[in-house]
This record gives sequence, C-alpha cells and structure tokens, in this order.
Amino acid sequence: MAIASSASPMLRIKRSTQSGSKTMTAAYAAVYTESSSQPYIFAGAVIDLSTMIAGNIINIRVRKMLASGAAWVLVDEMTYTGAQPTGHPAVYIQGLANFFGIEISMRQTAGVLTTVTAEFIDAKRIGLE
Repeated sequence: MAIASSASPMLRIKRSTQSGSKTMTAAYAAVYTESSSQPYIFAGAVIDLSTMIAGNIINIRVRKMLASGAAWVLVDEMTYTGAQPTGHPAVYIQGLANFFGIEISMRQTAGVLTTVTAEFIDAKRIGLE
C-alpha cells in the first residue's frame, strides 16, 4: 500500500546555472565551482567533447576542499586527445559529497581552441540552493 506524504524532500536536485558553453583556454580555468554553508552533493556532470578534432588535447580536473579555507585537493584528472569516438563523445563525472568546495576546471593544451557544452547537477538542502 502506498502512503502519501506532504513532507518536503531533504535535497533538491537541479541543473546548475554554471552549465552551458565553455570556451577552452590554454591555462586551467574553472568551469564549475561550488560550496555551501551545509553539506551538499555535487550530483555529477556531463561534458560534450564532440567538438574536438585531430590535434586537440583537453585536460579536465576535479578538485575538492577538505576544510574551510584549505588548499584544493586533486580528486581526478583526465586527458582527452583528438576527435572523440562517434557515439561516445561525452565525459561523465561522478557525484561527490562535499561541504567546503568542489571545482571542475579545464584547459586545452594543443590545437585550435574549441568550445564544449557542459551540464552540472547539484543536490542541495531546500532553502540553500
């Protein structure tokens, strides 16, 4: 038997306003950064690399902060080279629970600078989003 409840969900999952087109630069540039006054979940990201062509090299790194005002800690770093496979041009970044900060940054180290599309998803406590 199903039970109806009028309680609000603890977290609201939504597309980050930082989603959209990202023009590559030669130096790392933050394409997503977030922190909160309460624990939250970076629910994940999809970055479409279908605009990459032969000669392009794009680096993506994920960092998080483990204490207020602390230095960034590297969680993952990925390198993508040349045209991406047909039917699988996207990068998926898994979710991370955090409190003090998460940053995703990108750079293009070779080839003509390109633009990629990225979607970032946040899950924050209602009232903090």
